Amino acid sequence: MDKDIQDSRKKAIESLATAIGFWGVDPLEAKVYGTLYMSPRPLTVTELIDELGCCDPEVGKIIKTLKRLGAVKEKNGEGGKKQYEAETDFFEILQTVNRERREREMGAALQEISDQRAYIEYKYDEEGTKELQFLADRLKGLERFIGIIDKAMFGLKALAGVRNMFKFK
Repeated sequence: MDKDIQDSRKKAIESLATAIGFWGVDPLEAKVYGTLYMSPRPLTVTELIDELGCCDPEVGKIIKTLKRLGAVKEKNGEGGKKQYEAETDFFEILQTVNRERREREMGAALQEISDQRAYIEYKYDEEGTKELQFLADRLKGLERFIGIIDKAMFGLKALAGVRNMFKFK
């Protein structure tokens, strides 16, 4: 491959990794995904290590994470060697990541806020202080806001009609 084309590919991988990093993805995970995305064929872990210049355990762990998130697919190559390719359906990846984060983070936060609101309202019913009313109102507003954000994240399914515009082979 021509050096200018190689440089352009590497710059595209770096830019993709930067864009993905905005969503909280680890930089090396983003580079592994970008390298697979910009590869015209599936790659083995050895090929990824050579291209990225990092160590085997890191890449193996990252591949497992990316597979769990639906960002990477495993294929059987020549001689039964495992090869990996990037999922190109960005909406599918985003849905999987959002679902995982929601279960791990948003669900727990919503439950805790709801529990604390219920406790404060119970105490307000007993004591009736302005401070407790203030806290109950703030917790209701916070619960409502987080609930809306939570629903908005899953509203991405409404964009399913345009997802084919972003699918690439």
